Amino acid sequence: MTAKKDIENRLEELGQAIGSDKSLVDNVMSDINARTSAEFNRVKRRLTMIRFTKLAAAAVIIIIVLSGVTFWPSGSSGKGKWWLGPPAAWGQEILEALDTIKGVSCREQTILVMADGSKHISSTWNMFYVSHNSYRRDIYDGDVLREIQWYVPDGNDTIHHSVRFDLESYFIHRGKGSFGNRDPVERIRFYVKLVGKADKVLGEKVIEDLNCIGFEISASKYGDNPEEWVDRIWFDVETKLTVCIEKHGRPVTDHPEMTLTTIQDQFDYNPELPADTFIPEIPEGFINAHPDEIRAASEKE
Repeated sequence: MTAKKDIENRLEELGQAIGSDKSLVDNVMSDINARTSAEFNRVKRRLTMIRFTKLAAAAVIIIIVLSGVTFWPSGSSGKGKWWLGPPAAWGQEILEALDTIKGVSCREQTILVMADGSKHISSTWNMFYVSHNSYRRDIYDGDVLREIQWYVPDGNDTIHHSVRFDLESYFIHRGKGSFGNRDPVERIRFYVKLVGKADKVLGEKVIEDLNCIGFEISASKYGDNPEEWVDRIWFDVETKLTVCIEKHGRPVTDHPEMTLTTIQDQFDYNPELPADTFIPEIPEGFINAHPDEIRAASEKE
């Protein structure tokens, strides 16, 4: 008898025992049939090893399927490999750890992937600084600080201050809502909730001298994204905090033969930031004008 047939028989017995109609068994088996044969064999072996009765074994299968727990690679979390356990268990631990973070900083770089597969790191890169209610982005060209952007909440709105050092200008813009989608911590929360849907575990890897475990998630798992877009998130195996986030395969608008990879790394949790980090400062003598206005005026000249 096959593992699937054995499970189906146990489900039918459970259905009879609890007075359920056959549709419940059919629905559960439909879900189960989507699993791989290797996963079923592993479940069957586990049920046999602990010598459940047929009724108890069938009950366990129903609980697993109806609770939505993903069949994750087998392993012992007792050996420190927590990622081999159900994501629902350790995912909650990560979210709770994020709740203790008062601030975070990280670097963001962009890598251009050419048609021939070669890669070029953009000379423009960002540093993010985030507190519980404010956000700052420093934009560099090489080693030169080109621009600072502050996003400060004001009621239900966010006020965006921008200072362009290369143009000796600044502008202020009020927008609706918060800066949440730019917040690295919120992005981590977003991915942690998706890890249970990860396409694969990438294995262990040393990043920034830290032992990390990675997960690969198709961007099509959220939003209306193409299948070829892939996200990877790496966690420190000790702290379970994020070490690196990679977004692969985004197209370059003007050059469809190229793709972009965006990488956030060098995370520093609860950094000691100066008190004025999130206070906008306009240098003396800078003009109040948007960069587009300055460029348009230069073209007219």
